[in-house]
Amino acid sequence: MRSTLARLSSLTPNLKEVRIILDPNSVASKGAREYVKKFYPNLKKKNPDLPILVRQCSGIEPRLYARYGNGKEVSLPLANKAAPDIHKNVEAVGK
Repeated sequence: MRSTLARLSSLTPNLKEVRIILDPNSVASKGAREYVKKFYPNLKKKNPDLPILVRQCSGIEPRLYARYGNGKEVSLPLANKAAPDIHKNVEAVGK
């Protein structure tokens, strides 16, 4: 995990914002809630200037949004994914 987070900090210069949208109570968002609890603190520590937003809204499917400097935005579904799988998604959008 440590090497992955270190790589993330060097791979994100074009990434301007990361948003994680999740439901605070749904089963489909369980992995997203675990991801925020386990991985968010280190991710933010390694990327202090990158806005990493976590938004909670009842009745929605969890999603990951990545916005890049060129105006491009990528959206990935997070429903029913485990925290390590979500971390792989964050790593993928950070490249």
